[in-house]
Amino acid sequence: MTSKLSRTIAVAAAGAGLVLSLAGSAQADGGGSYSANLANGCGSTSGTYHWYNSTVYNGKTSYKTDWDFDLYDLCSTNTYAVSLYRKYSKWNGSAWINDGSYHKIAASGAESTVADVRIFLCEVGRPSTCMGIS
Repeated sequence: MTSKLSRTIAVAAAGAGLVLSLAGSAQADGGGSYSANLANGCGSTSGTYHWYNSTVYNGKTSYKTDWDFDLYDLCSTNTYAVSLYRKYSKWNGSAWINDGSYHKIAASGAESTVADVRIFLCEVGRPSTCMGIS
């Protein structure tokens, strides 16, 4: 039985995996539809992701981004929820910061002054299940 997870805002470190990638300073505005399925069959996601050129900081283009994904927990009896994670660089007002961590994100949201964005689908607490969104 497929159950759609509610959309909540959360930020936490976790995850690993492959990626939907917005990297490099030469990217133009863009986006589209993306999806991912966990290899173990316990989760899937599909939706849209967009990025828009913003300001250049310290030689690197920053972006405004927005996304809207539907998440499906296909193994609700295994007690591991399905969530999205991202890794990115963020302009802090004086430098680009990339802590190298994976951060849990809401199924829908927006960010600004970011670059090198990568998004993953994972079972929470199980980094070995992560798959990149493509």
